[in-house]
Amino acid sequence: MQRFVVTMAISASAAIPSLAATPYVGTWSTDRLNCHAAADAQRKTVYTVDQSALSFPDLGCEHATFRKTATGWVVRASQCYGADPSLDEPFSRIIHIKKHGATVRFTWRGFDSGPLVRC
Repeated sequence: MQRFVVTMAISASAAIPSLAATPYVGTWSTDRLNCHAAADAQRKTVYTVDQSALSFPDLGCEHATFRKTATGWVVRASQCYGADPSLDEPFSRIIHIKKHGATVRFTWRGFDSGPLVRC
């Protein structure tokens, strides 16, 4: 039993730095009420970021690499699919992430999510 408790404590302490290093990972929305809405409403209002992929309203990218900058993070997203019929799919996109206090903002050429709160 002691070995189990020690193993769990080590696992928990190892996970904490990775979460602190990636504050943009999670589910975000302009309004927390959207976080618990029906699936069709969430598809239009909720932004989800994990360690290697993105899912935004009208945009999904299967691969993403993140690089820390002085003002936030730059994401090189690839294998993206979206609602823009003028783009050949899959396409790539550079996305900028800025965190300010408890909010985060996603931007790219011609798009600004506005401030988003964590779900």
